[in-house]
Amino acid sequence: MRGIQAVVLFLALGSISLGIASAAPDDEMEQRIRAQMERTDRHQYDLPRDEHRKPYETFIFLGLEEGMTVLDVGAYAGYTSEMLSAAVGPAGKVHAHNTERVFYEFAEGYYQRAMEERLANGRLPNVSMLLAPYGDLGLDGSVDVAFLGNLLHDFYYRDGRDEAIAYLKSVAKTLKPGGVIGIMDHVGVSGQDNKALHRIGPRLARELIAEAGLYVEAETDLFANDQDPHTTHVYDDSIYRRTDRFLFRVVRP
Repeated sequence: MRGIQAVVLFLALGSISLGIASAAPDDEMEQRIRAQMERTDRHQYDLPRDEHRKPYETFIFLGLEEGMTVLDVGAYAGYTSEMLSAAVGPAGKVHAHNTERVFYEFAEGYYQRAMEERLANGRLPNVSMLLAPYGDLGLDGSVDVAFLGNLLHDFYYRDGRDEAIAYLKSVAKTLKPGGVIGIMDHVGVSGQDNKALHRIGPRLARELIAEAGLYVEAETDLFANDQDPHTTHVYDDSIYRRTDRFLFRVVRP
């Protein structure tokens, strides 16, 4: 069983309390996200990503609700931040995080331009930009749900095991009691150069999460793809946007 049906069934079968309302289908959230997708002023970067990012199903799995405060760690151009904006509604708040290096230097300033265009003229009034190092995010105890998408492999292979663990602790520090971190990444397998491929093994990811004092409460196969050979770079045209990915719902024990 795959997709949203698998997510809903998994949640219905149980888990410990998250300290937030039980994750269940939310028609109003789905309508807000759909309406956001259909806006004519969306950034052209976003349109090809809707099918493969599955924002509504992802947010339901993480227990997101209207009015929550959320953190998009490593927002880059802001696709997820915009979808989070719609998901939490006008009463909610989204912190779209980037490091200063990513924001000002990567891709010749593309991410700065993309985010500023996205937020111009109060277009997403519940979204604010947060420029901070991964290891010092601030926001202590103020976030209901944080999302870390396709970055854990960089933390580990670029910055090392200790730094990766420190970054996870920094994200965890932003959470309210009972808060949740969604951690997604491209699946890597043993015997491959996962550093070069920009992938990470789920077992290694779980080890890093545990060493940060956190716990994988649930996992979904929402982004599983058995057609991914796990031997290609994640930006290769043959698999781009369609990689086999894990998605964990992470809490403090």
